[in-house]
Formats: sequence, structure tokens, C-alpha cells
Amino acid sequence: MELTPAHLRYLLAIYEVSQTHLDISSRSIAEKLGVTKPSVVRVLNLLMERGMIVKEYYGKIYLTSRGIFVAREVKKQLDEVLAHFPPVEEELTDEERLTAALALTAALPERVFTGRYDQLMGAEEASSAAG
Repeated sequence: MELTPAHLRYLLAIYEVSQTHLDISSRSIAEKLGVTKPSVVRVLNLLMERGMIVKEYYGKIYLTSRGIFVAREVKKQLDEVLAHFPPVEEELTDEERLTAALALTAALPERVFTGRYDQLMGAEEASSAAG
């Protein structure tokens, strides 16, 4: 299953919160996104399965190196889509533009965001195994 716009939104929210807070919780993500804590837990579980976050037993959330890399790649691609957003007949709010840009970004194959990381880590793991 590919990352959806919702998954990207959560990953970016975790990344943004991590820039200013050491401790990230499900509640802080729920508040930032204006969603319920149970919906945060579902997405966090998927991001954990993808190796992008670690959720400690006591509830603290941390981005892994893979999660940081992917969040940066997603942010870079999202900014690119927003910078070149096609004109539409109806005026869009900033939130509508962001939602559409996230949908376009999420339509890209996940390897666009993870491929370079996997190549770098694969090469690093191979060299550390050989050394």
C-alpha cells in the first residue's frame, strides 16, 4: 500500500513538531492536525511499519533517520508542486491548494521518497558488512 495524502500530512506534522519539540505525542499531533487521537494512532502504526517512526511504550514518538529523510523528500516535492500549481478557474484557499498538492504528491510512487534512502542505506549496510 502506497502512502496516502493523509499519511504524508501526518509525517509532515510529526517532522514539523520535531523541529521545535523533543517530545512528540499522539495528542500533540492530533491537536496540530485537528483530528482525533484514535485516527493518529492508526496512521502512526502504519508509519512504524514503514520504519519512519518509533513509538515508545510510554507514548513518545520519534522520527527514525528514514522518517526524517522521507519527510524532507516529501516536503521538497510538495513545495515543488505548490510552486508550480496549475491555474484553476475557481479561487482556492491555501488549505484547498495544500490538500490538492498533497494528493498530487501522494500519487507519486513511494520509491520517489524512499528510493535514494534505501540505496544509500543498502550501500552503507553492504560496506559495513564487508568491513
